[in-house]
Amino acid sequence: MSRYFLFGTLMWDALLTDVAGGDVGCIRATLNDWSVERAAAGDWPVLVCGGQATGYLTAPLDGTAKARLDWYEVAFGYAPEAVTVDGPEGAVSALVYREVGGAGGAGVPWSLTDWVAAHGARTRLAAAEVMRGMGRVTPAEIAARRDVVQSRAQGIVAARNHRRVATVGGEGRTDQVDVQRVDYPYEGFHRVEEWHLDYPRFDGTRSGVLQRAISHATDAATVLPYDPVRDRVLLVEQIRIGALAKGDPQPWMLEPVAGLIDAGETAETAAIRETAEEAGLNVDPQRFHFVGRYYPSPGGLAQILHSYVAVCDLPDDSDGLHGLDGEDEDIRVHVVPLDDLLAMVASGEAVNAPLIISAQWLALKRDTLRG
Repeated sequence: MSRYFLFGTLMWDALLTDVAGGDVGCIRATLNDWSVERAAAGDWPVLVCGGQATGYLTAPLDGTAKARLDWYEVAFGYAPEAVTVDGPEGAVSALVYREVGGAGGAGVPWSLTDWVAAHGARTRLAAAEVMRGMGRVTPAEIAARRDVVQSRAQGIVAARNHRRVATVGGEGRTDQVDVQRVDYPYEGFHRVEEWHLDYPRFDGTRSGVLQRAISHATDAATVLPYDPVRDRVLLVEQIRIGALAKGDPQPWMLEPVAGLIDAGETAETAAIRETAEEAGLNVDPQRFHFVGRYYPSPGGLAQILHSYVAVCDLPDDSDGLHGLDGEDEDIRVHVVPLDDLLAMVASGEAVNAPLIISAQWLALKRDTLRG
């Protein structure tokens, strides 16, 4: 049976238990001629030549624990390599996970304490989804969607930490809901969840155990670019599969600029990035105006949207074709008078919820923004 020398994130006991599925009998050990640095590409640990690395040496692992650790590390781009470490009983043969094809270290130490504070909660949620994929999908499939998994987890952490103003109602709290279990029949770009729960009713009774299904999507940011001098806005047009799935004979839709919030991004930085990618506009961050943070359809969709209006210059040649080839985006940009957009809202031509919300906000703030 194999033993592993664990360094970095798996030295966090909570994460190690999540991944391994239980106690793996760790003791302290050292790996000579190697040290741990922050990765050149981001805040995660990598081994680099020279120095000494301190970590955990596991007990001999059974097949289940070894398979779970291998699955998790392969999903994040690491592979096992044979080494000799120094433990309490002397030199011991073990395996250590090394980054495959990475950019190496950044030349600075990596801190587990700082990493847990910055990324720990998100990583445990992401690890749970990664581990649920074991035996259901291939390692390549889980590796291909790890960015989406991390982004979805970040959205959950952000929602848990947010407290909205409640002037009417709002007394109910999460800890009053008895969640019996959550099933995950599908996990991919979106995640389908089936919740079995019991909650307090307004008349003082309990609901009894109910089953509710939702689609869990990564949070997103939307931006409606507005030129207050010319009094016009920029809209993007693209095919939307949600409309196609409903049988809509017009599945190409007019929308604001929009995109998912990547792990490590704020809603604001995602809005700035997407405005450049989808509309070719580089807008001063100080000219983004917050419209709202909202759930577009919380009865069946677990997603939060953050909408903005970006004040910018929209000359006559602002329209055209945009989008990232690497994301298979096919986007046509239209520049229209704000009055025309408001007429689209009134007539029903505008059917995209963030567009309607942002247009109505802009109608209220128009005079202020125009000065």
